[in-house]
Amino acid sequence: MVRKYSPVLVLFLLSPLIAEVLLGATKLSNIGGFLPVSLLYGGGAVLIRELARRRWRGWGGIVLMGAAYGIIEEGLAIQSLFNPSLFNAGLLGGRALNVNWVWAQWTIGYHTVWSILIPIVLTELLFPARRSEVWLKQPGLIAFTVIYALGVAVIAAIFQLVLAPDFHASARLLASTALVAAALVAAALAWPRRLADSAHQVTYHAPAAWVVTFGAAFTAVAWFMLLAIPEGWKSGAIVILPMSIGAAIAVGTAALMRYWSAGQGWGDIHRLAAVFGALLVSMLFGFFFVTAGNTLDQAGQGIASLIAVGLLALFAWRLSGQNQAATLVRAGAARD
Repeated sequence: MVRKYSPVLVLFLLSPLIAEVLLGATKLSNIGGFLPVSLLYGGGAVLIRELARRRWRGWGGIVLMGAAYGIIEEGLAIQSLFNPSLFNAGLLGGRALNVNWVWAQWTIGYHTVWSILIPIVLTELLFPARRSEVWLKQPGLIAFTVIYALGVAVIAAIFQLVLAPDFHASARLLASTALVAAALVAAALAWPRRLADSAHQVTYHAPAAWVVTFGAAFTAVAWFMLLAIPEGWKSGAIVILPMSIGAAIAVGTAALMRYWSAGQGWGDIHRLAAVFGALLVSMLFGFFFVTAGNTLDQAGQGIASLIAVGLLALFAWRLSGQNQAATLVRAGAARD
């Protein structure tokens, strides 16, 4: 029974660990907060993965649902998309129509990639034989829907009753947010089914894994730079320029990754390389900025990040060994 649900448990834990602990948002001095965020992050990641695989949707569907997840968490539960004081979101720039647009862009993108996409990719890499399977039957899917809903409710209560009791977004903003999230989920569920691999033979090779790591890290740095827009560019129409640059880099990298992944030789080591590049940036940001004001929290985040890097390096070594063994087998078969 435990082995059967191992991927579910791993994904449930990986999402809050990657998105919260490695970033330093859930700190060692407040480690008790890991439980409620696990319900929200873990429940959401498992639910999104199962809905996508159950309907055989590709990564595009997961990205859309990941964006919906971010909007629900930050717009409906925490309301940081609208509260200018929470996380200093209003100071990042682009505040208009009672919305913190720069923060909204950054945090929705962060949740899409670090809270949802990376944990799913990494879990499926850890369980390659089961990556295309549905991991939960109908009762399990219902259970995780309840877990996720409970997580949303608990986080909403914590922020709206304790951490930010003086701010309440308008009903109009909340209704609009709910409609946008619902539209993204509907679009994800209507996303074209993932087709079987085409018989068409590609004529180009995937790049080396380190190139993929660099590409993912470069994009992550560009995304985190949204949190450091120069003061003179934070207000007025000029703020659209850095926001557009960040979005263009993200879309361009996604298109490039899709192109690379269709090339000869693309494999799990490349997927892990992309994960590592993105995680390295978020861990460094967490160490030097998020937890910098508290020695205990910085030490805790640093130790967690070093453990994560070590585990990723070990996993990469294993995948490289498997790739080399497969290459030798293919070479031997060709000689025969």
